[in-house]
Amino acid sequence: MLNSIATLGPEGTFSELACKKYIEKNQLDLNINYYSSIKKTLAAVGTQTGYAVLPIENFSEGFVNPVLDFLVSADLHICAQMVLPIQFSLVSHCVSADQICKVYTQFVAQGQCSDYLEELSGVEFISTESNTQALMSIASESGSAAVIPSHLLKTHDFAYVVENITDYKDNQTRFLLLCAAPLMEYSGNSVDYKTSIVVLFDNDHPGYLESILNKFAAQGINLTSIVSRPTRKTFGNYHFFIDLDGHQEDLNIKSALLDIQKKFKVKILGSYLRT
Repeated sequence: MLNSIATLGPEGTFSELACKKYIEKNQLDLNINYYSSIKKTLAAVGTQTGYAVLPIENFSEGFVNPVLDFLVSADLHICAQMVLPIQFSLVSHCVSADQICKVYTQFVAQGQCSDYLEELSGVEFISTESNTQALMSIASESGSAAVIPSHLLKTHDFAYVVENITDYKDNQTRFLLLCAAPLMEYSGNSVDYKTSIVVLFDNDHPGYLESILNKFAAQGINLTSIVSRPTRKTFGNYHFFIDLDGHQEDLNIKSALLDIQKKFKVKILGSYLRT
C-alpha cells in the first residue's frame, strides 16, 4: 500500500491529474488512492500510502488555506511540485439555463469561476468537498447543475454545457507532493530549487515579521511568497508561511535560518525542484 499516492477523490479531480503527471514524468509504478478530505489524505501518508498530492496555490485565488493549516502540525515534507492548467465548465441534465435552480461547486472552483457564477440569478449554491462530488450530485437531482473540470466533458454527456467559465483563461494551480521523508539528494545547483518554511508563532513583539525578513535580506535571499495564517488561539497571533529561492542546504539559507531560529520556532517544510 505504501507504493501509492493519496489524493482527493473520487476519480476525475485535478488532484488526480497532478498525480498522473508526477507518475508519468518520473516513470513510476504507483497506484492512486482516493480520500474524501484533505485531513484524511494527509493522514494516509506513511500508514496507507507513501505520498500525498494536494493543491496548494491557485494563481488567481492564492493559497489553499486548509492545506496550509494542516501543514503546521503534519509531520510531512514537501518533495515536489506540479503546475497544471485549470479550466471549469458548468454542466446540467436540464435542457436550458432557466431550469437550473441549484448549483453544486467545490469551494475553490467557486472562487475561480466567481465572475460567471455571480451572473446566475435566483440560484442556490451548494459547496462540495471535491469537483467530482459536485458532478455526482446532479446525477439524479432535477433542476441542478455542477461546476466541473473541463476535462471531464470528454467522458460524460450533458444536455446543457457552458464551457470554460473560469475567470482567467490562463488559470493554473500548483500542487505539492508530500512525503514522510525527503526523496532526493541536493544536486548542488540552488537555482533549480525553492524552499518552503513556516515560522510558528511563539510570542508577539514589535518588529516580529520585520526581524524575520531582515535575516533573509542580509543573506541576499529572494522570498517569493509570504502568507499569514491565524494560530486559532487568539486574535492577532499568526504563523508565517514563506517560500524562498534556493535550497535549505545553501550556506546563505542555512545561516539565515539559524539566525531566525535563535528567536523563533521554524519548521522547514521542504526543498524541492522548481517546475
